[in-house]
Amino acid sequence: MWKGMVFIMKRKSFIALMLVGGIIITSIPVHANAMSTVVAEAVTKESVQNNSTEDTKLQENLTKIITEIKKKVTIPTDCTKFESNYYGAEYGKGTQWNLNWYSEKGSHYFNVVCDDNANITYINDRDYDKNDKQEPINYLIKELRPVADAFIKKVVPDVWGHVTFQNATYVGYYNNCYQFEYVRTENGIVMPDNTITIQISTADKKVKQYNANWLFGLSIPSKDVKISKEQASQKIKKQVTMELKYLTKWSEDGKTRSAYLVYAPSNNYIAVDAKTGEVYTSREQWIETSKNDSAVQDTANESNADAPSLTKEELAQIKELKSLITKEQAIEKVVKNKYLLMDANIKAITASLSGYRLYGNENEKQYVWSISLTDPRVPDDSKNDYYRASAHATVDAKTGEILSYRSSVKNADQMTPEELEKAKTKLSKEECAKIYEAFAKSQNEKQFSNTKQSSVTPDYIYDYIKEIPVYGGYTFGYQRVNEGIPYADNYFSGSVDSISGKVFDYRKNWDTAIKFESPKNAMTPEQAFNAYIKLEGYELVYEINTVHKLVKGGDINGYIENSYSMDYQPRLVYRTNINPNTISPFTGKQLDWSGKVYAPELKKSVDYTDIKGHKYERSILLLRDLGAGTGELKFRPNDVITGKELQSLAEKLFYEATRDDIKLKSSSGITKQQLAKYSVQILGYEKFATMGDIFRCGYTDDAKIGKDYYNYVAIAKALKLFGNGQEKAFQPTAKITRGEAADILIKVLNSSSR
Repeated sequence: MWKGMVFIMKRKSFIALMLVGGIIITSIPVHANAMSTVVAEAVTKESVQNNSTEDTKLQENLTKIITEIKKKVTIPTDCTKFESNYYGAEYGKGTQWNLNWYSEKGSHYFNVVCDDNANITYINDRDYDKNDKQEPINYLIKELRPVADAFIKKVVPDVWGHVTFQNATYVGYYNNCYQFEYVRTENGIVMPDNTITIQISTADKKVKQYNANWLFGLSIPSKDVKISKEQASQKIKKQVTMELKYLTKWSEDGKTRSAYLVYAPSNNYIAVDAKTGEVYTSREQWIETSKNDSAVQDTANESNADAPSLTKEELAQIKELKSLITKEQAIEKVVKNKYLLMDANIKAITASLSGYRLYGNENEKQYVWSISLTDPRVPDDSKNDYYRASAHATVDAKTGEILSYRSSVKNADQMTPEELEKAKTKLSKEECAKIYEAFAKSQNEKQFSNTKQSSVTPDYIYDYIKEIPVYGGYTFGYQRVNEGIPYADNYFSGSVDSISGKVFDYRKNWDTAIKFESPKNAMTPEQAFNAYIKLEGYELVYEINTVHKLVKGGDINGYIENSYSMDYQPRLVYRTNINPNTISPFTGKQLDWSGKVYAPELKKSVDYTDIKGHKYERSILLLRDLGAGTGELKFRPNDVITGKELQSLAEKLFYEATRDDIKLKSSSGITKQQLAKYSVQILGYEKFATMGDIFRCGYTDDAKIGKDYYNYVAIAKALKLFGNGQEKAFQPTAKITRGEAADILIKVLNSSSR
């Protein structure tokens, strides 16, 4: 999105300058599109049990899914690598599979999302190598519409005949696709909540993205209606009040805002049943049912003699699932743990399985069960019963270790009289620490034994007594230690409820592959301080001491009257303002954030000794002040600049200059036409320079300009990068001096949309 915004600004600037030269460029709107898939499986607490066949079912289902998907779509031949993730079903939507094929070098990805019946809901074909190139627009919408229709027929044949084409739009320069949109239609009546969108490349007619927001297997009511449109309108009229209110608008320049009046309905949503006349004010209902109210039916695994064969990568994924604990086992690890705070009313449990490549060990993949637990009861307004517990946990799918846990806790207003009575005898900080430590050790004693308690703070506030907060628990932090030295980036942390004595928050960050530098031969603390205090930043300064004053008043009608003020006191101090504040324990040298010896930038006040009175003195100084200095006392303005030298300067000014495809690496001198091309590329106008023979430079030496540089030189002339645009000759092969390069880089900077 950010890049798109930047490009639009550049394009406006470019069009303005092209109009001066009599060139017209057609504007094409940019549209952003995103897809989000939420997947989980709802089960009841009572259904949690050990199912030894779960892993076998996963393998069988993955085999079936891959086989069916390959019948519907063609996997790109270069996408030979394969990974998959499985997610449980969410409230009857069915399970979800996320299948990923990708190329050996990782630049081409083919992603498919489908349900357990191989109904495809999402496809994304992304080749980043091609995305770096501007592809042409070769086809019209009407020429690609049949491609979109045919794709739906192939991917979801049962859906065809239940969709109506809506529209098609061009979705931007970077995608270079038309997006075709279809809406579900049943009995001649549209269903806007179910849609299909397809993006097709205008360059090669290939489908780049498919997104089906579709509920499969729905039983559609007949089209017979009992209530007329006018009757429904009268019902709605009785339920809605039109409200007059102000909204805010901004001025065109974005600097000021004003309020304007509107009428708006009091209800954001309201509907009337066309068969019964019932009025609806919500699109969600919560119904509590028992386990016996529903049944789960397994889908039989079907064999097909003509089924596509599975690759080694796909077979490896299927085999890997066999070693994982089941969903039921993962849930059991959480709900039956004696240390965790688990509300008795939590009945709705969802779980999803994901795989991650471990940082620093790309050959190893960690599988994690993500578990959400909620109280599904409908709030009872008549009894002021609003509190509904919720929790979330992650469990290592290979070891069964609980990796994190977080549960909601009640405050005093939500507690029963019995709970309030119990809250009067809370556990001490030390008792809570013992509970947390016992739980942490039960999950990973080896890791926890290499930690040291680093912090203890009060946690949630469950009540106030005369404006004084009453805390209901403690949060503990334990830092990893190596040879007695703390490592803050690895830790255990969490919270214990001092009322129930249960853990309601737990998490850790632990790198099993990290290697620790030996502390052998490290300097003493005294030596380190002596090195630190010598660094720049320790000086005599005045500073302001702010004194906050709170004067508490008496209790007036149940309210505490307080007076608050601040007093500012200047004082003269010696203060360390050393940044960065880290030094090497072996050398005493100051280190930056990456652990390297800190190298301060050249001060802007330092002048080059060889530019005084030079034609481009101001531009050279501007470069230096903008952070593009050379770090040397001499700039050498009359020397010919090399490709490497120009690249070094440009990278400090323009992010675009870091692109590998335009980087200058030559040690030879740069010519004017080479710099013209490089400048246009930095500005992002190179796609215009490759549009064909549409430019005219108008120089007397046009014939001497290289064919590959001509359009770039024309654009550079329009931007007045090499003068005022009135020069007779260009001298394309003349070498650029360092002073000239500095002047042109400043002009490029002023022509950009930074």
